[in-house]
This record gives sequence, C-alpha cells and structure tokens, in this order.
Amino acid sequence: MGWIKAFPTSILIVVTTAVIAMAANQAPARVAVTRVFEKQVAPTVLLVGNVVFNQTAGISSEISGLIKSHNIIEGMVVTSGDVLARLNTDFIIKDIKVLDQQIVQLDLNIENTLKNLKRFETLYRQDATTEKNYDDLVYQTESLKVEKERLRVTRAKKALEMEKSVIRAPFDGLVLERYKNPGEWISPGDPVCILAAVDEVMVMVSLSEDLVPFVRVGQSLSLTVMAMDKPLAGRVEIIVPRVNAKSKTFDVKIGIPYSHDLFQNMSAQVAVPTGPVRRLKMIKRDALVRFQGKEFVYTVKDGQAKILPIRILAVDGEYIGVDTPYIVSGMPVVTDGNERLRPDQPVAVVDNPGKK
Repeated sequence: MGWIKAFPTSILIVVTTAVIAMAANQAPARVAVTRVFEKQVAPTVLLVGNVVFNQTAGISSEISGLIKSHNIIEGMVVTSGDVLARLNTDFIIKDIKVLDQQIVQLDLNIENTLKNLKRFETLYRQDATTEKNYDDLVYQTESLKVEKERLRVTRAKKALEMEKSVIRAPFDGLVLERYKNPGEWISPGDPVCILAAVDEVMVMVSLSEDLVPFVRVGQSLSLTVMAMDKPLAGRVEIIVPRVNAKSKTFDVKIGIPYSHDLFQNMSAQVAVPTGPVRRLKMIKRDALVRFQGKEFVYTVKDGQAKILPIRILAVDGEYIGVDTPYIVSGMPVVTDGNERLRPDQPVAVVDNPGKK
C-alpha cells in the first residue's frame, strides 16, 4: 500500500469526508412490512419426519403370460383403470376359436339327437322300440347338453383370461418402481411395478409419549417439506397406538396434498403441539432473519431498521408465535427486503420493494 503514502494528507482527508457524506446521503432501503397480531395457538416443537405413501401395492397379473407391451415409467402418475401392461393373447384367441367350433358341433349333435328322440318317443308309445333304447337316447341328449355347458364355461374362462391379459391400475397412483419389461414371462403374483396411492401421501413423525394429550386425529398441523422449502397444511390421519418400548415414542401420520415434487422418504419438519393453547404474538414467517443460529426480526422506528431477537414458541402455517415482551401487537415487522438490511439503516416502507 505504498501508493497511499504518496498522497498528501489533505487529499486523504477530503476523500474520507466524501465517502462519509456519500454514506449519509445513501437512499433509504425499500422494504415492506406487516403488523404483529395476537392469536390463541398451542406452543409447538419442530420435529423431523419422512414423507411416505401410506398405500403401496405391487401390481401383478392374475394369469401367466408373456408381456407384449407396457406403459410403465417410474415417476408416472396413472389413473385408476389405466393400462399398465398387456400380455400376449395368441394362444387364448386360438383356444376360443376351437371352443366356438366345438360348441357349434355340439349344437348340431343336440339338434339331431332331439329329432331322433322325438321319433323314438313315438315308436316307444307304439311299442315299436324298447324302453332301454329310448332311455339311452334321453341320456345321450342330456350328456350332450352337459358337455355344451362345460364348453360354454370353459369359453367364459378363456374370455376372462383375455380380459385379465390387460393389467390395469387399481387406483390413482404414482409408479415408484418397475420390475418387468416386454418379452419377459410373468406368473400370477409377480409384480410388474410398485404403485403408490397419490391420495394417501403422508408425513410420518415419531413423538414422545408425553405428547399424546396434545395430538388427535383430524387435527391440523403446520409442516415444511425441506426440499421444497414451502409451508404446507397437514391433517393428522393416523395415530399408531403403539409406543416403542426402548425409545418411548409413537408414530403419527399426517396427510398432505400430493404434488409432483414429493418423493418417498423426503425429510419434513412438523410443528407438533407441546401444550395447551395460549395467547401469542403472531409474526409472518417471511419476517424471520437467522444469524449465528439465532432468530431475529426487523422493525421500523423513526425511519430506521431496528433488529430485535425473538423466541419462537409456535408455528402456525405462514406465521410464527412468539412471547418476546418487546414484540407488541400492531408493531410493524419487515417481511420483504429484510435479507439485505443492517441495524439502524434508513428504510422507506413501500408496498412493493422490488418495483422502482
């Protein structure tokens, strides 16, 4: 920095004074604010759970066959009844044609036998034939009818196999994994894919047994899927009535709406109530500023940004509840533009800070 020494002291003083003046004349930061309000909410603790698909099924065929084609792509959402795969039906079609021909032949035999039976009935009444010959013809006619019914049942079974050769989605779901490809043989019970119901997406979280009094089915809970970084509203769907003997925790499943960016086993933070409701000051979550592991908000006083530490007791959707005594109802807190503020920086409150 030897070049600094080359400058006369008077010039350095002028430059320094100019910098200070420029800082003083800097335009105020444009920010947006919301007002603090009070609300009755339960204190909460943030616990980490996992996104799970509560209903999954290995979709399999009811018959054996060679996979002719499929429409299974991992990550694809399908609707109930959509075709997932088709089996080769060449042999079934041939069997049905053979059965149809056999039924036609039996119809001709039955028709001929009925004619003979009618003739023998007349002869029997005239004592022109024996009772045994007549009875044999009756039994033959009935046997042909029974055989025709057997063929009709067999044909119906083949028609059902034809129908079952098309593997369809049993419910609206997301394809998690594919197991079979065209050209492979499949037997009953062999899954072609794993399908997860999209209307049963849940976050499963383990709670300490002392929280049992504060959680109930149907209760609304706030949560955030970390990868999405977006608050979600969940509903307690299932409380598993079993406490782990070692950890003394029980599992709760919270239903959330399905979206394409939700993956199995994603991490989620759940705001779980830890006590009865109480009156707290509510601040929009956008106002929260974190620094060195602590939480702060900015308020505006005399045209300047004032930073205030807070203690979060509850999370309620897009709001947080605090009991910090110097946070009062009606106080303005900065919700937009706070990420670039410094304590005591001049600010101008506007509706849209990003708009010039």
